[in-house]
Amino acid sequence: MSSLWIINKAGGLIYQAEYFQYPKDVNLSSNDYLVLAGTLHGIHAIASRITPAPGKESQGLEVLEADNLLIRVKMTATGTKLVLLADATHPNSSDVLQRAYELYAEHVMKNPFYIAEMPIRIDAFDREIQRLLQ
Repeated sequence: MSSLWIINKAGGLIYQAEYFQYPKDVNLSSNDYLVLAGTLHGIHAIASRITPAPGKESQGLEVLEADNLLIRVKMTATGTKLVLLADATHPNSSDVLQRAYELYAEHVMKNPFYIAEMPIRIDAFDREIQRLLQ
């Protein structure tokens, strides 16, 4: 079980597919998700600037691991971030995130009716992401 968030370059949550099992006492509101996405966007931006190797460009935060949670981030060339939340024991989270990026490129970026940086509401993309994450 995993979740996929897509965050635009301004830090706004433009897509959210939740298939992650949160503890029963955790009930996140829509506002909580927006705050989490904005916070992750800020951490990613700061991490890309504080690279310990002078002269080397950093892509920012790529993986955040906790005891039971794995957060993996992929930034596109346009600054959009795809964020995968998965169980820490997920065997191929990087492959899942890469496939989600490919689906994003195929169904969202090639869609002539999609306006960049706006919420993603494309049924074919939803179906493919659901198949990928479940």
